[in-house]
Amino acid sequence: MREAAALVAAGASQERIVVLGELHGTHEAPALAGELVGLRWRQAHGAPGEGVTLALEIHATEQSRIDAFLDSSGDAAARDALISGPYWAVEPERSDGRRSVAMLTLLKSVRERRSAGEDLRVLAFDPGSGGGDANVRNPRMAAVLREAFARDPERRFVVLVGNYHARRAPPTRVGGLLPGQSPPVPTMAHLADVPMFVVNVMAARGEHWACRDGSCQPWPLEDRGAIPGPRFHRSPRDPAGRDAQLVLPEYSAARPVDVGRQR
Repeated sequence: MREAAALVAAGASQERIVVLGELHGTHEAPALAGELVGLRWRQAHGAPGEGVTLALEIHATEQSRIDAFLDSSGDAAARDALISGPYWAVEPERSDGRRSVAMLTLLKSVRERRSAGEDLRVLAFDPGSGGGDANVRNPRMAAVLREAFARDPERRFVVLVGNYHARRAPPTRVGGLLPGQSPPVPTMAHLADVPMFVVNVMAARGEHWACRDGSCQPWPLEDRGAIPGPRFHRSPRDPAGRDAQLVLPEYSAARPVDVGRQR
């Protein structure tokens, strides 16, 4: 992922906030985020607010466990404590891709970088919907991010979020809506006044772990043909309001963390 992260870092070198819109449930998107966090810390090192915050679409109730893990030795007991909360305790057959082994690996890599002296933080920015739907959850997530951006006005951010949430504009149509319903306003559309660089992260082929039609499992992507390496290009006329597109050669499905097996 170093080459792909370098392309994004170069394209967004002047931006304080970079948003990666991912397909949940892959090994590659969390690995990309981890590499990008390291690159952006090195870009900012020595400047005011040189630290970097990685914002993840993880439930906010996990924040204290994440903070404790980042300050720990990273041993088995610390790992067990990290995944001891209700967020991770979902059976794989009911779990979407956000609770993947790749996300756990990402948190481990941030902990290792912090222990080596890098000023890194993790923000769990999903407060949930409070019993509502996406039209409730999206503005709630946006409010958490807005407050974090304002609290640390010089700090750099890498936001890893589902690709629908990363849109600055909703699509004209979404499947599953009732007659007269409009598509939910995406999270980043609620932050349209905040300067940020939004990258849509795709893959030319492969699969990802997702829940569809009542089944959570690896699902194939449309095969667009093999490419030799990552491709990055700006997309100023993207109808979703994203600034750039990153196409990776392949996505591979990352299984959910099985808390019972991890222990």
